[in-house]
Amino acid sequence: MAPPMELRIEPLTPVFGAEVSGFDARVPLPLAIRAGILAAFDEFSVLVFHDQPLTDEQQITLSESLGPLELTLPGVVGAGSKIVRVSNMTPNGALKEPGGHLALFGKANLLWHSDSTFRAAPAKGSILSARQIALRGGDTEYASTRAGYDSLSPTMKRRLDGFVAVHSIATSRRKIDPRAVNAEQEKALPPVPQALVRRNPVNGRKALVLGSHICAIAGMADNEAQALLDELTAIATQPAFTYRHVWRNDDLVMWDNRAVLHRGHPYDEIRERRLLVRTTLAGDGPTATDGGVIAQEGANA
Repeated sequence: MAPPMELRIEPLTPVFGAEVSGFDARVPLPLAIRAGILAAFDEFSVLVFHDQPLTDEQQITLSESLGPLELTLPGVVGAGSKIVRVSNMTPNGALKEPGGHLALFGKANLLWHSDSTFRAAPAKGSILSARQIALRGGDTEYASTRAGYDSLSPTMKRRLDGFVAVHSIATSRRKIDPRAVNAEQEKALPPVPQALVRRNPVNGRKALVLGSHICAIAGMADNEAQALLDELTAIATQPAFTYRHVWRNDDLVMWDNRAVLHRGHPYDEIRERRLLVRTTLAGDGPTATDGGVIAQEGANA
């Protein structure tokens, strides 16, 4: 008989992030373990689980025990499935063509972003499994936009209240190359409004919603909006508010897209082979409309 599971949680930084152990992600999780993981997710924003070898099916089962999943974007490997392959390889193991659409699309992951803010209902969380890592490079860096918000002056917090930003998949991809996004993706994912500040519905803590998908702030001149976004991003991504994860094979990392930015770091995509598999917890609904921020439920709302 397998020993009973008991979560162990060790903070990664003074600000956010935790290493979580004491369970086997390959088997159905007891209700208490699932509740503990979700509570840690709301509290720490980034959770690291070492030594969790998973198949695609096991990862989907684990992820769905924590919430409903998004389907993969059109025009990429695995479109319409519950799995995103973050890799320089195609499904048959061949390396992606350097400079081709798929390779360029993936390079946008090197920019600070939050997954799926270009969807009307932005993603709640992401779960990334390291199946094959590069010998050098390929780290993933996280930044706490909750800590960034907390550090703002009361005047700036009042200023941002009610701001709506416009997010678009085409915006982030064109920052890399005009060929990084295609017509199918643009048609399927038109620009959407998102609240610039989000409240966690469990603990009431607020966080900035930033990243490379933003193309405008409603009612603000482009140069003024970009200056504000640059200022806020610099605050949220300062070293004191970041954690850089150096991947090991069979690592599993789960993060709260409502409260962190993340970005990949380069590796040798010509000579190395790398495969990480992501499942994405779907969001609860839109955060804004063209008319303004949608009232947010939760603690201290």
